[in-house]
Amino acid sequence: MKMKNSHSLLLMLAIAGISAGNLNAQNKQTAAGWNVKEISMTKWGGQDGLPYMAAPGVNLGATSFEVLPENKIAFLSSASNEIIITDKSTGKAIKKIPVSFAPRDFVYDNGLFYVLNEQLVTVYNEAGTIIKKLEFPNTYLGVERLARFNNSTYLLLPSGNSLKIESTKEYEGWITFSGNFVLTKLNGGNSYSFKVITADGKSYEKTLNTDKIVAGIYVVGATDNRIFLDVQTYITESPISVERNIIAVELTSSGLGNIVTSIKVPDCYYVLSNNDFHVSANGNILNMITTPQGAFVFSLTEIKSGKAMGYPSSILAAQYHFNDHLITVDAK
Repeated sequence: MKMKNSHSLLLMLAIAGISAGNLNAQNKQTAAGWNVKEISMTKWGGQDGLPYMAAPGVNLGATSFEVLPENKIAFLSSASNEIIITDKSTGKAIKKIPVSFAPRDFVYDNGLFYVLNEQLVTVYNEAGTIIKKLEFPNTYLGVERLARFNNSTYLLLPSGNSLKIESTKEYEGWITFSGNFVLTKLNGGNSYSFKVITADGKSYEKTLNTDKIVAGIYVVGATDNRIFLDVQTYITESPISVERNIIAVELTSSGLGNIVTSIKVPDCYYVLSNNDFHVSANGNILNMITTPQGAFVFSLTEIKSGKAMGYPSSILAAQYHFNDHLITVDAK
């Protein structure tokens, strides 16, 4: 797949991954896999759909998502600067909350929406009223990921660290829902490593290898017994084209274990998204995939035996990337 040519390298690489066959024998899986289930689909356009906008150099739509209580899903629209709340069963929009210009990411926590733009985090209640604004130092302008943990707000930095906005203190690794911090590192060639700092202060490290050159390694999330990573390897380096795979690594009281399971991510990116994966409170992985038909949300549940049901064949066969369908502006 061709890579987009704007924004940071993080975003450039965050649009594909590594197949399970690319893992060396030492990284052998120990579980059957993930069952993939569609939980929602929302179409583009119309009063009850998601806004879509094709602009020079980028196609905009749902840049992030959150699964809410009461059978709802919220999408952050970079096309209309809104939070679009949909009914999970029908996929139809039931509420729209205007937010600050050019939103990058958002988090829903304790009934409030925390919306990140270039310069600050604006906090909205469910009625759309601004509750407060959280400013951060100018040296962190342009960060594109956000997290909440233990009533605190964190910027997830390109360096792999986290900034706690309320105290302006920087921590090693990206904070996760479980309270574990996870830091990733490219070792060069076919090797990468990652470090986990647990909520009780323990530290574990592990190095893994692939059959292809590693292009990027990013934190998806963690539970008390799993670390989830987005592993990306090069198909070609010129032009840049990568494959993408989500892996789960066992975490125990004595350290990091084997790769438990992995799954290849479909090559379908209709719009530019900053945050297309979450780890839910019950340990399932939630994945937003944007297609020409609309935005799908899937739930991935780990199974230990039996045949795992993967992504639908129609999604796997889509092979769509917005970089191949951009509006061009003729030079004068």
